[in-house]
Amino acid sequence: MTLGMDRDATKHRRWQNAFLAGGIVFGMAALADAAGTIYALSAPGYVFEDGELTGEILVFALAVALMLGCVALGRRHDRGRAALVAEHGHWLPAPAERDGQGQVDLDAETARLRTLVLRSVGLVLVWLAVLAGVVAGFVAMSASADHLLKSGARVTGEVLGVHPQSRSEGTIHVAYPVGDRYRYADIVWDSGRPYTQGQQITVVYDKADPTRVRTLDETNDDPTLTWVLPMVTAAGGIGLVLSVIAAVNWRRRHRAVLATGWRIASVTVVPDKPMRSNRHLPDIHVDYRDGSRITLRAATSTHGAAPLKNEPNRRAWIGGTDRDMVVLFPHGRWSEPPYAVPAYALNLRAAPQPAAAPVPEDPEQVALVERKVRWFMIAVFGWGVTLVAVSVLLLLLDLLWPMFFVVVVGSLAPIPLTRLYFRRMRAGLEEK
Repeated sequence: MTLGMDRDATKHRRWQNAFLAGGIVFGMAALADAAGTIYALSAPGYVFEDGELTGEILVFALAVALMLGCVALGRRHDRGRAALVAEHGHWLPAPAERDGQGQVDLDAETARLRTLVLRSVGLVLVWLAVLAGVVAGFVAMSASADHLLKSGARVTGEVLGVHPQSRSEGTIHVAYPVGDRYRYADIVWDSGRPYTQGQQITVVYDKADPTRVRTLDETNDDPTLTWVLPMVTAAGGIGLVLSVIAAVNWRRRHRAVLATGWRIASVTVVPDKPMRSNRHLPDIHVDYRDGSRITLRAATSTHGAAPLKNEPNRRAWIGGTDRDMVVLFPHGRWSEPPYAVPAYALNLRAAPQPAAAPVPEDPEQVALVERKVRWFMIAVFGWGVTLVAVSVLLLLLDLLWPMFFVVVVGSLAPIPLTRLYFRRMRAGLEEK
């Protein structure tokens, strides 16, 4: 029965996580569609094609509907999983008379978990404000270029030089008359229109600041802004997703600890130090006062367990169930207030098992592993150097999207290759 319960809880948890991920994806799609529509409505001179605005509204409505559907289904599986893991004894022993209540105000620490939820929600609002600022930046940049086109002085200039994107960001060097003298400027070339040396073109300059120029086709936006705004957009999107996940998970943990309370225990933080294919966050070995044990694993969070690895069998309190557990340390590595670490159970609570006899090391196998790990590290270093070199080359060629693709794919490619390498190495060692 316990095994069946564990399988059902795992199934509910997987569906719950899948719907959470779907809700975040559709929410980001709705946010991106709304941001693009707002930008188009705010940008001067932008004209919607026939049916374009209606299509944008329909896409937004569909994305919001799918997001709400994923949220509703996720809550349904959340309730189903909560019913299956309601038996706290699978993860926590029976409550003792005090469980160390006098050493730490456990009621206050339970309420403090809600503060972590509110902090994550605050970060969500911060990242939304960042993305709104990015949209405002794009709108302002487009409006500035359009205003210059409408109000600037138009003169006939000459192309003195063309600098394609092979060496740096594409520019054209132009000369244009301002009053009785000529001025010179480098204009960002991003329209794709061909230019030749000596070609006559229309140059538009600001009457108050003649150094601020553009052409009829080249907006000549600030190169710094054209780099910074997309980078901030990517950072804001990633930060928003992580903040939403953190808010949802801390809310679940807070509710779980409210239902179970805290149990005092001795815990040992064991980081994943050896080089292996499946790296993970530190394990937390828990020994309750009744002699039962359970192994937890730290969840991804800014409240990490790695800084607490140097003190074995330290006192702590455990709360929650299954995937929604919290380890409460009396204090962090540097801070005095109690320190909460999110975690999830790797197994059910069980009586202590006798320690297995240590397996003697084979010197030949140890030397083989060290050699393979050394060559692996050399290969990873070479891959990193190659990736940086290719990225710099594409940057110099102004191939921004290919560079972004190379960086993403090049950063993720070593993950499956590492798994395959160490899986084969492990298989070879087992055969010997």
